[in-house]
Amino acid sequence: MVRALVGLFAKSPFKPLQAHMDKVIGCVEMIPTLMEAVVEGDAVRIKELRKEITRAEHEADIVKNELRENLPRTLFMPVSRADVLQLLHDQDDIADGAEDAAILADLKILDVPVELRRQVIDYAEICVQAARLAEKVVGKLGELLETGFTGPESGEVMKLIDAVGEQEWEADKAAFKLLKALFNSPESIHQPDLCVWMKLSEALGDIADAAEQVANRLRLMLAR
Repeated sequence: MVRALVGLFAKSPFKPLQAHMDKVIGCVEMIPTLMEAVVEGDAVRIKELRKEITRAEHEADIVKNELRENLPRTLFMPVSRADVLQLLHDQDDIADGAEDAAILADLKILDVPVELRRQVIDYAEICVQAARLAEKVVGKLGELLETGFTGPESGEVMKLIDAVGEQEWEADKAAFKLLKALFNSPESIHQPDLCVWMKLSEALGDIADAAEQVANRLRLMLAR
């Protein structure tokens, strides 16, 4: 594995970053299914998904650590070593948000008013979509390198970066609406459940926040 990573870095610092992002997305893609299990009160499925997500996050960490250890001190590329490491850290934050959400979801079966179940799942999907858009941006890095970070490809990537920011804003709005609905639900929700919901909503939002950070990091790299 180490030899393969060194070979990738010899060609481009972006190929390994894309390999790590693939692992991150594999972790995040399980989140909507997890939230479906949460609203259905399926404790067995929640536990299974929590284990799968934490395992996937661990695999992403292994790739992250290998990349850090094998990143050359000098990159003859239009990006700095510090930029690559920071982008790797931002990508890792996406997976961390997914793992935090999975752990919180498995703490206890949560009260979910029937009329809010769809809203919960939709919020999770909005957050995950931000990560998917960030993955698309990272996937474009190789093309940008070939064009020297200029030309039509650069414009297309900037549009994708803007789309990530818009999606993160949608996630913020959805989080507020969901929490407000939970706190004002006609059905009585126990205080401990509301506390977990606040933390769970924040963890899901962290996925979108980290995705936006990835996009903003790339925006800075393009501006240099």
